[in-house]
Amino acid sequence: MPNGDDGVNLMQIGAHLDDSAPVESIRYMGPTSKTQLNAIGIFTVGDLKRMGAIDTYLAVKATGYPVSLNFVWAMFAGLMGIDFGKIPPEFKVAVKAELQAPVEGKSTKSRQ
Repeated sequence: MPNGDDGVNLMQIGAHLDDSAPVESIRYMGPTSKTQLNAIGIFTVGDLKRMGAIDTYLAVKATGYPVSLNFVWAMFAGLMGIDFGKIPPEFKVAVKAELQAPVEGKSTKSRQ
């Protein structure tokens, strides 16, 4: 099974969740998160798993909602079934690096 650089088994992200369940059934996804996710077409656990936490964060941020990296951490922790405070530091470093990397044809500012 594929593993991320931080040792997280990517095939198991959200494996404990029903893909057809509403997105707000994910731990840490409350009413505000539901509204923000629904605004970009994410209604179910499966929708979020398919889009991924980073792309979801960028899409929600692009709509003008004032989201922070805590939104990424909450989505990841909820999908992984781990406590928010137990997110591997290596994962956080990798996410921050990815968000700061230039996107082809776009300035770095578009990913922040």
